[in-house]
Amino acid sequence: MKQAIGVIVMLIIFCMAGCDRNDNVIKEQQDQIIELEDRIVVLEDILNEKQKIINNQNKEFSYLNGFTKEELEAYELFSKAKDTQYLIGLSPVKIVLIYYHSVVIDDVEAIYSLIYDDGTLPDQSTFRQKYYKGSLSKYDLENTIDFRYYNSIKMREDNKTENTVAVEMSVIFGQFQATNLYELKKENEIWKMNILHLMK
Repeated sequence: MKQAIGVIVMLIIFCMAGCDRNDNVIKEQQDQIIELEDRIVVLEDILNEKQKIINNQNKEFSYLNGFTKEELEAYELFSKAKDTQYLIGLSPVKIVLIYYHSVVIDDVEAIYSLIYDDGTLPDQSTFRQKYYKGSLSKYDLENTIDFRYYNSIKMREDNKTENTVAVEMSVIFGQFQATNLYELKKENEIWKMNILHLMK
């Protein structure tokens, strides 16, 4: 009888130890499942970010890609009417990007509208002829190609006044590095490209 009780006690101890061991195994497995679920969430986030990058790379390039909805609406209104009043409030950097975009789509009327008139800006018809016959059209096209993958565009703080600023655009592509500096002047509260001196 003592032996039977001893055997029963031993069986109970083994069951308890086994149950306790099973509880530990179950807890470890549950912890592993939680850890794996966390890894899945992180991997899904990484996958979503990579998909966004792929989607952005598949978009057709435009110098206007980084514009806000309001800036795009202002550009669309300007593009249709060729009225620079729609561009009031846009920064000099945005004006340079609109200028580049206008060059890419060969919108000479928009280009003309964005050039600062220092008193020597010809009428639009004469400008069109000079633009294509002179060096400005070629210069603009080369720049839009060279700076398509620009790394930075910013307003320079040195020599900045209330009505004159400089915008610096830089590109680094392998060993190739270039920077363009544009002066913009305010004309009727709108920033315009001061580049008539480039038209020869």
